[in-house]
Amino acid sequence: MQPFNLGWLKRMSAGGIVILATVLSTVICVLFSGGAYLIRSLITPAEAGADMWAILEALATAAAFSVAVGGGLMVLAQLTEAVDSRNLTIFNDVFERLMSDRNIEARRWIYQDLPDNPDQGLASLSEEGRQNVKYVLNSFDHLGFLIQQDWVSGEAENAIVQWVSPFVVKTWQKLGPYIDYEVEHRPEEPDYYEAVRHLAEKCVAYRRALLRRDPEVTWRDDAL
Repeated sequence: MQPFNLGWLKRMSAGGIVILATVLSTVICVLFSGGAYLIRSLITPAEAGADMWAILEALATAAAFSVAVGGGLMVLAQLTEAVDSRNLTIFNDVFERLMSDRNIEARRWIYQDLPDNPDQGLASLSEEGRQNVKYVLNSFDHLGFLIQQDWVSGEAENAIVQWVSPFVVKTWQKLGPYIDYEVEHRPEEPDYYEAVRHLAEKCVAYRRALLRRDPEVTWRDDAL
């Protein structure tokens, strides 16, 4: 299910939100008051005098409710802006981590030099290779944990998964067997790099939905 889209509210100016809240409050007040008057007219005999206190009470209730709705709209706009600001900060942090020269070089090493077989790879892994693998895993673990804990959610999560899915899926094809191997040999750590797996599964699911088939990786020695 797609999250409720508040993009139209985020694009409005502060003055526009105030005007919208005022108009919405007025319309709700008029509708509420009119409905109360109509209902009273239907249930009260025409010859009976109007109950002024009941009418005033209905008007006061309508006014309070409409003001609450208008105020709630303004609070919602402020909360949406605050969430956007937080998500932008997280997005920038993730970008700096994953698009750094160090991270790109580490992923390239994994693509080109990491053996497919974990038994062979772990036995022959150099210190440089080990650092590259851990560096990439830790950066993916950081993002996966943020998503796993709902610190990045909704539209922001979808946007980030869409952005990182190509290289996460590609890297996971190499590193996934290594994580499975480690979990198998670490019975006391079933959650070993669990957040990385969570991120990878989301990215694979996104690519599958986008391509309408299981994602495949094409390895090229002359790639950028």
